[in-house]
Amino acid sequence: MSWCWLALLTGADATAAHGGAKAPSLAAAAVSDVAGKPVGVLAAWPSGAKPVAAAVRADARIVDPEGGSAWVSLVLLARDRSPLFDDPAVSAALRRVLAGPPPDAVSTLVRDSSHIAGALTVRRSQPALLRDDPFRAVGPARVLLVAAGLLGTMAPVPGPVTQRYGGQPWPAAGFPVPPEARVTRP
Repeated sequence: MSWCWLALLTGADATAAHGGAKAPSLAAAAVSDVAGKPVGVLAAWPSGAKPVAAAVRADARIVDPEGGSAWVSLVLLARDRSPLFDDPAVSAALRRVLAGPPPDAVSTLVRDSSHIAGALTVRRSQPALLRDDPFRAVGPARVLLVAAGLLGTMAPVPGPVTQRYGGQPWPAAGFPVPPEARVTRP
C-alpha cells in the first residue's frame, strides 16, 4: 500500500505546496468553494517526513498530476475531534461508500494508527451526490472544486471490507498489488 501526505493550504501556507515544504509536492491544485471563491491549494507529497503541519495521510492512488478538475467533499477533523476508526459512525460511513454509487476516488485521512482525521471523496459527474457524503456523519464536510492537476480516478472500492491495515488510510488493502494487476475505470 502506498500512501501520501495531503493538505489543504490557505493564505501564506499555500506557498508550501511549491517549495515551502520539507519535500517537493507530487501535485497541487487550486481549490474554490461552490460559489467560485478561492479557498487555497490542495497539495500532495510523497510518504516520508511530514511536509507541513496540516498534512494528513491519504491513499496515494487518489493523486494523479494529469487528472482533470473534480468536485470533492472534504472532511477535515481537528485532532481533538477525531474519533477512533472503530467508531460506529465511521463504520457506517464506510459501509455507505461501499453501497454506492461509487465515487471517482475516495480515501480516509489519518494522522495516527487509530483515529480518523477525515475523508476526501471525489466526483467528476453527479457532484450533487457530495451533499450526502457518508463521511458527514463523522464531521463537517465542505464541497469544493479542485482544479486539474491533482486528483485521479480509482477503481471502485471492493467490498465488503471496511477494515484497515497497519494504520493506513481506507480503502487500502494490506498487500501491494503489482501494477499489471491494477484495474482502472475509463
